[in-house]
Amino acid sequence: MNAPLNHPLPLLDLDVLRTFVAIAETGSFTTAASAVFRTPSAVSMQIKKLEDILGRSVFARDARSVTLTTDGEMLLGYARRLLSINREVVSK
Repeated sequence: MNAPLNHPLPLLDLDVLRTFVAIAETGSFTTAASAVFRTPSAVSMQIKKLEDILGRSVFARDARSVTLTTDGEMLLGYARRLLSINREVVSK
């Protein structure tokens, strides 16, 4: 997850992180889509964008389930912290 020093680091979108956490918690793109008020295809596009930014997969997918990869597990902790900080700032 390291970017070259001569390029600005990409910013992670909190909305995308919220979707990522919803998928991780529900184990389903479809269920998470309902939770974040998006279509399943919009959720898929958000995760593709996230994986493109990070340069790695955050979910292992098969026909019936979605599980976090090792990188996804690491990101989940960061995502929850960032969303918590955002809630704290907005609520003040």
